[in-house]
Amino acid sequence: MISKLAGDRSNYFRNMKFYENARTAFSAYIKTLKFKKDDHVLLPAYIGWSAREGSGVFDPIQALGLKYAFYALDNKLNIDLESLKKAFKTKRIKLFVIIHYFGFVDPCYKEAVSLAKEYGVKVLEDEAHALYTDLVGGASGRLGDACIFSVHKMLPFENGGVLCINNQKPTQLCQRNGCESIESPFCYDLFKISKKRLQNTQIITDSLRNHTDIVSPLRSDIKQGEIPQTYPVIIKKGSRDKLYELMNNSGFGVVSLYHTMIDQILQKEFPDSYFISKRILNLPVHQDADQQEIKIMVETLLRYILN
Repeated sequence: MISKLAGDRSNYFRNMKFYENARTAFSAYIKTLKFKKDDHVLLPAYIGWSAREGSGVFDPIQALGLKYAFYALDNKLNIDLESLKKAFKTKRIKLFVIIHYFGFVDPCYKEAVSLAKEYGVKVLEDEAHALYTDLVGGASGRLGDACIFSVHKMLPFENGGVLCINNQKPTQLCQRNGCESIESPFCYDLFKISKKRLQNTQIITDSLRNHTDIVSPLRSDIKQGEIPQTYPVIIKKGSRDKLYELMNNSGFGVVSLYHTMIDQILQKEFPDSYFISKRILNLPVHQDADQQEIKIMVETLLRYILN
């Protein structure tokens, strides 16, 4: 029998909880797992640090005094499955963190989560860059036990983080946790924002197509459901740091995620992470930038590289 209206509150339920920021949301989730003395958090070996923002996902782990380990990524920031398997085989991992860098989904996403579940490891998806990839594209956030969003990185908010618990029976919907002043991301047309970001992304891709010898996209194509947070490129000629300075002085808000690795990630163990860290430049594709501005930005970048 089929009722007139859906009435099962547990069907496709995702428990959303609002926090001051994503790292607070992450910390709240960690505390629910009741770590024992030898339990470890397994993190990707590409985590940055800045004087203004700290180290994001690593800060709660340090603050809570937890043990940790890192798994390797290749020079496209894709998961090294052999490194992941080696870590799981130690049987010390309680929580596996997968980061959807810049809104892109790892080619081994499904396999990595499946592997974690084989070992009875909880999975948290860090979607600080992937709010649209999850909520609009549906390409991430559905396989892990939980995920976190950084709302202020994707919308014009001053702060705001969300912890999303998957496969949990309904309790309280959209818990505010003292964050009543933080707007809901659902006040915005996330579909139109995503569409605009994809349009801006395509302009950059087309503009760089004949210049990959000097600057190349970190990810060569956009897969179904992916909506970028920024457009990451690898600078092959000249100084990335000098380009960063020149571009920002010219009015183009580029960033370098992440220009400085946390000290705990050693270059001799993870050379690919450091290779990217010293060469990456992230170009804005957000919804406030129009197509002409994007074209001028890329033209300016190429001119600075070639001069």
